[in-house]
Amino acid sequence: MNSPQLESQNPSGKPGAAAQSWVITAVIAVGVVCVGIVVLPRLLRSSTGAGADESPSLPSQAEAATPIESEKLRPTAVVVSANAPTLEPVVAPPPAPVRRSQATAETRQMVEGLTRPVQPGTPLSAEQAAAWKQQWQQLVAQGAGGLPAIRDFLEKNQDVMFDADSARMLGYPSARVALFDALREMGGPDGIAGTLEALHGTGDPGEILALARNLESMAPGGEHRQEVAQAAREALDMAAHGDLKGYDVGPLFQVLQQAGGVDSVAEFEKASGQWNYYSTMALASLPDGAGIPSLIRMAQGTSGARTIAFEMLAQTATQYPEARAALVDMARREGIPPTTWAYLGSVLGGDQYQFADAVWQAAQDGHRVVRMKTGSIRHGNQGFYQGPPIGGFTPEQINQQTALIDEMLGATSNARAVQSLQTARNSLSTRLAGITQPAPLP
Repeated sequence: MNSPQLESQNPSGKPGAAAQSWVITAVIAVGVVCVGIVVLPRLLRSSTGAGADESPSLPSQAEAATPIESEKLRPTAVVVSANAPTLEPVVAPPPAPVRRSQATAETRQMVEGLTRPVQPGTPLSAEQAAAWKQQWQQLVAQGAGGLPAIRDFLEKNQDVMFDADSARMLGYPSARVALFDALREMGGPDGIAGTLEALHGTGDPGEILALARNLESMAPGGEHRQEVAQAAREALDMAAHGDLKGYDVGPLFQVLQQAGGVDSVAEFEKASGQWNYYSTMALASLPDGAGIPSLIRMAQGTSGARTIAFEMLAQTATQYPEARAALVDMARREGIPPTTWAYLGSVLGGDQYQFADAVWQAAQDGHRVVRMKTGSIRHGNQGFYQGPPIGGFTPEQINQQTALIDEMLGATSNARAVQSLQTARNSLSTRLAGITQPAPLP
């Protein structure tokens, strides 16, 4: 899969911004076809980390480079009161063993063919790619009969990363992603059951997002949203306690924003200390403006999320009157710090914050993605894109944004504010001209 062509640029001078550009979540590893078998850490979602009120320490750069294993779930102790009446012990019959279907030799061979590494550096021929795709289709055609072989591979907690050229020819960055999609393609109760089983067995943020999308594709309408949201919550709790060092948790915020909805407001607020960008971006994306009151409180406070909260209010001001009124009022009362205006100007001029994986997925789905800037924040290992919304601005959207800027210009005489607002207005004029001017004659 190819990533959209994007301009690499760091957010302008914000504290904590990394000097290098952020690389998109779905990066294809270099090196079946593949670089070899990658053993993944066992990510058992667990509540045995630090206490809920403890502030998790941020990983050092050296620690962040290597994912670690989380603790396995511990059994719950049974406490018996000393004053409880004595009862004759009742011996419950042992639970009946759950019989799992076994993979057939044929389906096991299919999965092995899809996941067998080839010598690194060996180019994949068109014939090999065609044979791989045919075998994938044959596995999908097995339906429920193919599930045991897929399950057996996924439970090994291994992956086979395809090199960039091979991934482009096969359509998948790795074997696990290909098998996830095989489950989606099977569909029906069998595909859903296999996908749910995979969801319950992983704490990898990217995998949780991919599986959530597949479930929504197979069962539209949010039938499994509660399970999806719970998986994301448990993984985010692991990350907060340091159990997902080196992982980008941005996909978890996307999942919670989509599956958890308004019930995730408190979680996003709590997470803003460790992931200030991700949490405010998710709050801004909640339906019906459910996150706007939280953003207003953050903008009026003193936390590390204050500046980005202002930016999210600017990003949503033409959509939600509450955000617009708060932003204009704070501008009128000189409630916006002077150093924040440059960042507000960038957003008001059309550089909207977007989750990196959302942009990448939109490009894969064939949507128009306008050239964007990338940004990375070392604190919390956060990465994002900035640019026009997916599909680009419409003239009406630009005119609405321009009217907002004019209202803010009428509310403040602060020199920095006026300069940033005028720059934003000029940027919108340039964008509008690019949309409305006729195409040159051939």
